[in-house]
Amino acid sequence: MTAAVTALLLTRHPTATFDTTGAVATAGFLCSPGAPGSAQTRVCHRAPFPSVFNGRSFTDIEAEEYVLVAAYADLLRDDGWTVTELPPDRPGLLVSKNTFAAGELLHG
Repeated sequence: MTAAVTALLLTRHPTATFDTTGAVATAGFLCSPGAPGSAQTRVCHRAPFPSVFNGRSFTDIEAEEYVLVAAYADLLRDDGWTVTELPPDRPGLLVSKNTFAAGELLHG
């Protein structure tokens, strides 16, 4: 499921990249599996840590995260995914998709 979400988001948005220390090198989305057995994917946006070197503040990055996570949610919903917004302390999504087999709902 995470691969399918990643593939869809890549049609319009870049993924976050990281340097050798694990710090965000370039801004973009990040997908990871949800809780084991949940059939969900977590989606968020990551930007380089604010500093005097990149001229970004926490406020700038927070605003960017909220706007882009909302754009990710719209794209996923338009493609039939169920999107749940995570608590507002930091923007993020839980994403799942209903699956049918022989007319029976397997996940919803």
